[in-house]
Amino acid sequence: MGKLNFLLAEDYIKPKIYFQSKQTPLFTASYSYADHSQFEGLEHLTQLLRSSKGFVVNAFQIDYYQTLPQLIARTLKENRSFKKLYILGPELSLSILKRSSRTVYEKHFQEFGYINVELDFEKVLSQCLTLLKEGHILYILPEASICWRPEHLQATDHALTPLCSALLSQEAHVPLLSSSVKEDSEQVILHEPNKPQQYVGDLKSRIYQQSESVYNLLESPISY
Repeated sequence: MGKLNFLLAEDYIKPKIYFQSKQTPLFTASYSYADHSQFEGLEHLTQLLRSSKGFVVNAFQIDYYQTLPQLIARTLKENRSFKKLYILGPELSLSILKRSSRTVYEKHFQEFGYINVELDFEKVLSQCLTLLKEGHILYILPEASICWRPEHLQATDHALTPLCSALLSQEAHVPLLSSSVKEDSEQVILHEPNKPQQYVGDLKSRIYQQSESVYNLLESPISY
């Protein structure tokens, strides 16, 4: 009887192990009517946000109201995602963006960082690649490519200015989401993600190919 009591007691004090489902919580993107009115192609953004991989976003303009970054940050916050968004641009542009976020609403949802592309190139590149590999999001302002160019791409006869977003996409092997403003409208189009594996050749040629693809996409008239 004593042995039985011992076994019962031993079983009682054993830590209980419960098997839980390893399914990740479903990522839900609850875009508002205003979001759908302002942006077209939100399904492309949702697809990338649901992925554990990081990605790069080309800003549709010098977005001083930070409408797309705020939309992304809000969606991440609602889903308690580990991802964080970082805005890349020259110091002047970043200063203007920071000064524009003064309301309580903006401060509440503004959970993104800023990266000055005019600092040491190699350090900025290393920081960006690390963030992308960790699954975060880099939002590239249009003027960033003018201020931030690697030396091995400067000495070239190519007439095309390579995009730093294409450089990051190729270096980190992550998708590139391009955005543009619809012709004769203020609606923003989020295009189908541009994937680095779509291009062949060495790193330099792949960067130029992807940059050219993005330029062609943004220069094409969009009308529906």
